Amino acid sequence: MLTFIEMEFLKLKRSKIFLLSLLMAALPSVLMFIATFAFDETQSFTMLFSTVNMYMSALFAILLFSIIIAYLFGREYNEHTLKTMLTVPISRGKFLASKYIMFLIWILILTVVTSVTTLAFGFIAGLTGFTVQLFINSLAELLFSNILLFLTFSPFVFLSLFITNMVPAMVGGASLTLVNLLVEGQTWAPYVPWTCPYLISSGEIADYSVGLMTPYIMIMATFLVGIVISYVYFTKKDVPL
Repeated sequence: MLTFIEMEFLKLKRSKIFLLSLLMAALPSVLMFIATFAFDETQSFTMLFSTVNMYMSALFAILLFSIIIAYLFGREYNEHTLKTMLTVPISRGKFLASKYIMFLIWILILTVVTSVTTLAFGFIAGLTGFTVQLFINSLAELLFSNILLFLTFSPFVFLSLFITNMVPAMVGGASLTLVNLLVEGQTWAPYVPWTCPYLISSGEIADYSVGLMTPYIMIMATFLVGIVISYVYFTKKDVPL
C-alpha cells in the first residue's frame, strides 16, 4: 500500500491539477485580502481567520475535494493504467484504501496552504491582533472541519468509479456548494452531512436545537455507505481493456 501512495506522489509531481488545487486552497485568503480594502473599519486577524475558514469549509472545499476525488479515482480508467496497476500483488480493497489515504494527505497539504496564506496576507494587509495561539486554533479548526469533510466524500468515490470522467463530480460538488448556501441558518442544517463539518468545528452547532451526536451520526453514516458501495462496486466490476 505504501508503494501505491509513493506512486501517487510521483504522479502529482507531474500533474498540473495539484498546482491548481494549491491555488484554489489559497483563493479564500486572497479574496479576503482584497475585501480588507473594501471596508472602512480595520479588520483583525481573528475576523480574517474565521471568515476564511468559513468560506473554505462551507464552499470552496466542497468543489475542490470533489475534483480531487474524481482525479484520483478516475484517472486510472481514463489513462488505461488500472489493468496494469492491478497486476501488482495487492488486493483491490487495499488499492482503494491507498487512494483514499492519498486523498486525506492531499487535504492536509491544502489545509496548511490555506492557513499559511491567510497568515501571510493578514500581515501584508497590516491587520492587528495576531497571536501564535490564534493561528494554531484557526489551523486546528480548519483541519478538523476538513477531516470531517473527508469522511463525507466517500460517496464521491463511488461516483468517480461509476462515471470515470470529472464532469459528474464537478457538477455534484457545485450542487453541494449551492446546498450549503441554501441551508445556512436553517433549522435542518445539522442534518446535511456536508454542512455539519463547519458547524461542528466552528462551534455554531450549539445554535441549533440538536445534540452534538446527530451531526456526527450523519457524517459517519455517509462515510460508511460510501465506503461500502465503493468497495462492492470496485471489487465486483471487471476492468475494461
